[in-house]
Amino acid sequence: MKYDYETLKKSAEEKLDAKIKALNDGTYTFRFAEFGCRRRLSREWEDVVVRRLAQETDKCVGTSNVYLAMKYNLTPIGTYAHEYVQMYQGIDRIPLAYTNHYAMRDWYDEYDGDNGTALTDTITTDLFLMDFNRAMVNNYTGVRHDSGDPYEWGEKIIKHYESYGVDPKTKLLLFSDSLDFDRAQKLYDHFKDRTKVSFGIGTFCSNDTCEKALNIVIKLQYVNGRPVAKLSDNPEKSMCRDPQYLDYLKRSVEFRLQRER
Repeated sequence: MKYDYETLKKSAEEKLDAKIKALNDGTYTFRFAEFGCRRRLSREWEDVVVRRLAQETDKCVGTSNVYLAMKYNLTPIGTYAHEYVQMYQGIDRIPLAYTNHYAMRDWYDEYDGDNGTALTDTITTDLFLMDFNRAMVNNYTGVRHDSGDPYEWGEKIIKHYESYGVDPKTKLLLFSDSLDFDRAQKLYDHFKDRTKVSFGIGTFCSNDTCEKALNIVIKLQYVNGRPVAKLSDNPEKSMCRDPQYLDYLKRSVEFRLQRER
């Protein structure tokens, strides 16, 4: 299917105008980061979006595009990716159901507490929380949601913080799963009085046009010649080219969940 770029850009401009108006008139009251590099309409258009959000509103606190963060004096914002945790599945000495533990530990050691937002759902949030122990709860500033019901996830994370005697108001919940601005506002209203809340908004910043954006997903498939997988909180977002390995990973995860619960 062919698209006319000028038509797409014109519709994106109209939608961006409406968003900026809503951000400034109190319709949207949350703060967010632009996470739209992967699915952007174009390099040119993402530049326009980040510049205007940075200069015409006070709600955009940063961008995952490091170059544009530098260009427009914004904070470069991001977390480690699913691929980072997937990589540990390809290391022989690490048991599959403990990859979150090693990934979080190494990330913290490397950055000494900076870049302190952990991604929970590479091999399910339930398993992640088994390794998100007192030390990691204290070391990390917050966690990021990227699959499954965001309200259930948020309640689960708050309960986990409270189980360690940590005030959830001192920690960040960063939502980033297929967010538009209306969904983000509802989540913000639900959680804002109980914890710090922020958002990473991608497609609906950088590729919100009159046409539905392409679904572009990047995940690891093999490490050291071995298959790896993402085992998401949303089964439809699980990814692996090797069905046998995916089944083995699921059984490894379930075994630990049943043994340690």
